[in-house]
Amino acid sequence: MNNLLQIREKIIRANRLYKAQLLATKNGEVTPYRISVFDERISQTQKEMKLKDSKN
Repeated sequence: MNNLLQIREKIIRANRLYKAQLLATKNGEVTPYRISVFDERISQTQKEMKLKDSKN
């Protein structure tokens, strides 16, 4: 198999896995995260981790 095809398949697989991680359930239905909500949760978690680190 061509290396370019293998790389392309790996990229497609990685994108599929990334999109699958962004799924959440809401009222029993599967809905995708909004990117802004996802980014907000990441920044909030980072702030909490910094606070924990500064306390120790």
